Amino acid sequence: MLQIALCDDNTNDLSTMIHLLDEYKSSKHLNFEYTVFLSGFELTSALDKGKQFDIYCLDIMMPGFTGIDLANEIRGSDKTAPILFFTSSAEFALESYSVRAADYVLKPVSKEKLFLTFDELLEQIEAQKKENAIIVKSCDGI
Repeated sequence: MLQIALCDDNTNDLSTMIHLLDEYKSSKHLNFEYTVFLSGFELTSALDKGKQFDIYCLDIMMPGFTGIDLANEIRGSDKTAPILFFTSSAEFALESYSVRAADYVLKPVSKEKLFLTFDELLEQIEAQKKENAIIVKSCDGI
């Protein structure tokens, strides 16, 4: 089951994301869990305690610990997990490439944009799983 981290200091934006993810999960008949963090410090604390996530959804404009700072922390221990930025500022879009962000979505996040973003991301994750598979031929079959 996929584990998703949602990190945003704005509770209204978090509530919207939760609502949209729940709707996405229901409409696509998927099974994933998400954990909500109100600051980058909360998320890094969870990571320091050994918690791991398959996808990170981060705001950029947060007090004390920006989303870019947080993504750099994540990349220190996890080089491959997709990082999605959901933010109200376009000014860090180029900088997001330095942490290999999977996408950069401007707020307010629409249902269509979130669904499209997750459709594309989950297709990539599924394709990577297939690349990591090994086909073995035996006397019983493949």
